[in-house]
Amino acid sequence: MERTSLIKGHLEMCVLSILSRGKSYGYEMMKELEKYNLKLKGVGSIYPILTKLKDQGWVHTYREVTNNGKMRVYYEINEKGELYLQKKINEWLELQNDIKSLLQCGLKGDQLK
Repeated sequence: MERTSLIKGHLEMCVLSILSRGKSYGYEMMKELEKYNLKLKGVGSIYPILTKLKDQGWVHTYREVTNNGKMRVYYEINEKGELYLQKKINEWLELQNDIKSLLQCGLKGDQLK
């Protein structure tokens, strides 16, 4: 399985995590994901995720004019989104521990840390 496939299933959680630190816009979030080697296929790849987060009621959006006069759409996590994010983080940590336990059973010594 490619890393991209693994990442894809967790992008909502990652984007919500970015938004839990403060408002952001699409391109800025893509750059933040890239800092953690979570690259998307293209600039437009984040917008379906953001649309889903908005449709689910986990974020709200607003428009703001930038210093250069360009209109930009900002995304902000709301309380419902914070609760969903916490749930997803807990699920992720539980899954990570379960997989680690399974893998450690097949290893000799302390190969998996």
